[in-house]
Amino acid sequence: MYITVPSRTSTAIKELEVDLLNQKARFTFKGQGRFPISRYEFSNVSKRAIANVLFNPDVSLGFWVNNNLVNSERAYESSSTRDVAVRRLKRALAKEAQLPSFA
Repeated sequence: MYITVPSRTSTAIKELEVDLLNQKARFTFKGQGRFPISRYEFSNVSKRAIANVLFNPDVSLGFWVNNNLVNSERAYESSSTRDVAVRRLKRALAKEAQLPSFA
C-alpha cells in the first residue's frame, strides 16, 4: 500500500509515494520543456530510508530520490515503468532530431 509523502517544495519531483512494508517507492518527475512527466518505480528500497522521508519533513525529495533510488546500489528500477519512460524519451528526442540538408 503506497503512502504519498507530504508535499514539499521541489523543483524536480512532483510526487513521491512509498510502501514501507513492501520496500517500494515510486516518484513522478515534473515535466520540463520537451520531456513529458515521467513516473518511475523502484523495489528493494531501504525501510530506514522510507521511514526517514515519511517522518522527517526536512528531507529534500530530490535529494532523497537521488540517494535512495536513482544512485542506490541496493534499490532497482521496475522494468515496466522504465520501458515506458525510455519510449517517451526516445519519442521526444526523435521529434527534435533533424539532420542538416546538403543542397
